[in-house]
Amino acid sequence: MPNHHEKHYEIFTRYILISTLIMAFLNVAHSIINDYDIYPSTFLIPSLAGLLFGYQLAKNKILNLRMIQLASTDMLTGIYNRMQFDRFLKAEIEKADRYGGGFSIIYIDLDCFKKINDRYGHHIGDQTLTIFANVITNANRVSDIFARYGGEEFVVLTHAPDIKDAIKHAERLRKAIEAYDFPDIDQLTCSFGVAAFKPNEDEEKDLIKRADAALYEAKNAGRNRVCAR
Repeated sequence: MPNHHEKHYEIFTRYILISTLIMAFLNVAHSIINDYDIYPSTFLIPSLAGLLFGYQLAKNKILNLRMIQLASTDMLTGIYNRMQFDRFLKAEIEKADRYGGGFSIIYIDLDCFKKINDRYGHHIGDQTLTIFANVITNANRVSDIFARYGGEEFVVLTHAPDIKDAIKHAERLRKAIEAYDFPDIDQLTCSFGVAAFKPNEDEEKDLIKRADAALYEAKNAGRNRVCAR
């Protein structure tokens, strides 16, 4: 996937090129219709106007994209934030209730994260959260929705209607984190709580509550494990 700079470059190029061509074409067409002589300035002036117009359009478009991004993503990790995840969850529940199918959510909490901040400082803590988010993103399926739910708590919406499949996915994520060599802190572990959606029974709060209860069960059982409800 292209990064933000590449996307911005594409937007600028597209808007400026299209605007320049349109302005030049309109000016030439106007000259032909009115039987005016066509000089180099016939192309130059509208091309310059198109450049300025396209630049402004592209600038406004990028500003709008940035505002949307700020409203839906976590500033530190770059993944979805809680508000955007709640939107996805509500839409997924409505779709499952209406058309059938199912899904599960995986609640994740970084084990002993406060000790990392206290021992190494918040800079290393932030670095750890960012790397953690990248590891989980790479281990997730393309269709999974991954978000930071708050602090060191994260959540995955995975299209696995069977709780056994969701548990297997959570185990893959757990092992990916456990095996990763984090800089400065060497190793990190996480606890996981899994809950499968119950059609025509669950609301958002019910599903989150069950996943949260499973997560605390994993914490109380010694951390670095997957529990389900």
